[in-house]
Amino acid sequence: MRIASILALTAVTSLLVLSCAAPQVDMTALRKTVDDYNSISKEGMLSGNSDKVMPYYQDDALEMAPNMEMAKGKDAIKAMQDQMSKSGMKFTAVNFTTTDLQAGGSVAYEIGTYDMTMTMAPMGEVKDHGKYIAIWHQQADGTWKVRAEIWNSDMPMAAMGQKGEEMKKEEMKKGDMKKK
Repeated sequence: MRIASILALTAVTSLLVLSCAAPQVDMTALRKTVDDYNSISKEGMLSGNSDKVMPYYQDDALEMAPNMEMAKGKDAIKAMQDQMSKSGMKFTAVNFTTTDLQAGGSVAYEIGTYDMTMTMAPMGEVKDHGKYIAIWHQQADGTWKVRAEIWNSDMPMAAMGQKGEEMKKEEMKKGDMKKK
């Protein structure tokens, strides 16, 4: 009798633990969504049309572009992307490479790198490469959408380089003045 009770209690406890565990993420489906998003983002950047990529964002998504304020919501993200196109920035080559994709429960993250070439008036052709992180959230219907993304360049900022040189010279002058 006692053994039967222990076995029954063990079975019930096991069922409770298993029923509370997060469901397994279909990584193949998630990877397809991420790859589709990156492909459509590339097409949108090359064509200057961000309309096709907007369905991949949650309504309350966040976009954290370098040297800009955070864009909050799909409308703000679209406006930011459209403004980049209107500013004279024209992408001529874009490549995204996902280097890590992990998921647990209803949240996933993507880490990757990018390479791109663009023309910008008055500078002409500019090449850039860098890294990014995208946070994905699984929706109630099972689809995955971008909740937040941030990226930054691996390239030194030309203006900061010039400013840095000026600051270095100024510091050297101060050092010389203290010695006198």
